[in-house]
Amino acid sequence: MNLLEWTKDVVMNDNSLKGWFKERIYEWVPLCNEAMIELMKGTPFLVVTDRERDWFNYYIVNNINSIKNNRPFVPVYSLMNFIPYSHKTDKIEYLDMVEDMLDITFKGEYKFWYIGKEESNIYKLVQRKENSFVWLFDKEYQNTFFLKSYVPELDYQLMNLFKLFNKTITSSMFGEIEL
Repeated sequence: MNLLEWTKDVVMNDNSLKGWFKERIYEWVPLCNEAMIELMKGTPFLVVTDRERDWFNYYIVNNINSIKNNRPFVPVYSLMNFIPYSHKTDKIEYLDMVEDMLDITFKGEYKFWYIGKEESNIYKLVQRKENSFVWLFDKEYQNTFFLKSYVPELDYQLMNLFKLFNKTITSSMFGEIEL
């Protein structure tokens, strides 16, 4: 089954996604497909969030490779685990050093998974890496998934997107989805 049809089926059977996400499937699927292809190739993803979403960064990295998922682990890490103060500077020189360190560590083969606002200083670094997986708040750009930061149900939406992404990883690994 292709990713679009699989995602439609999942959304139709999940009340937590059915309401708000149903019309967003066509925006989500191309971005998710690209991320899945990279993850299945073994490309490391570095989770980066703006300060307001630090809790979500922690949640992702502590759940994506949980033994409860009953699947092989995927290369998803928190940038904050490598560089704890990475999003607290706006100095270009600092961002250059972070980028150099990541290029050396991962031999240039990594992607960012960014969740946050464009105004976050660390987003300047994320923008340098093409084809990263970006969930951007309050601004709509090509190749990003747009969310509104001011809606009361934002945290709920983030948790549901993660749940969908995590299910997609499992189904991709076990050949249930054609990428």
